[in-house]
Amino acid sequence: MRETLENLFQDNPTKFVLAAASGTAVLLSLFMGFSRGAFSPSITQSRIEDAQQANELRKQLINIANDRYDAGCEGVFYFKTGKDTYQPLTEGSGVISGEFWRKWTKNNKLKPNKTDYLPAGTTVCDVYGNVGTLVSNKEKGYATVAELLNTPDQKRITAMMKRYPTANRPQVGS
Repeated sequence: MRETLENLFQDNPTKFVLAAASGTAVLLSLFMGFSRGAFSPSITQSRIEDAQQANELRKQLINIANDRYDAGCEGVFYFKTGKDTYQPLTEGSGVISGEFWRKWTKNNKLKPNKTDYLPAGTTVCDVYGNVGTLVSNKEKGYATVAELLNTPDQKRITAMMKRYPTANRPQVGS
């Protein structure tokens, strides 16, 4: 081994010194990590358990979102004027009825009344896989989106879209 190290040093002293220095740095960082407890089995196990719990929660939330799509959520479509994208559902937004929306498209100076919004308890979903429940919002005076979840299941989203061939009711309000 000693002869090999001497040969390496004689063949290329710069590479030998750099290799020795990086090896020392790696050992030092490992030592420092162990001394700080960064590689402690209990911390590592805790991180693994946290990741597993987060993954399990994510799966449960996706299942709830899928159930809401399957139960027949009300599709919400609002194609932004001048944009080539739909407006996604957002927490705290109201959803106006398709009937009001048709009136508004003929006269965009109309302002929705509280009765023009969909009622609390309605499950709404959009083209991005977002699905929420409308809940009473006393401050605004109409129901707003809450409990927003998301499904990545494109088949469910596509099935919902097929229920609305004109994709124009109801619409996202403010």
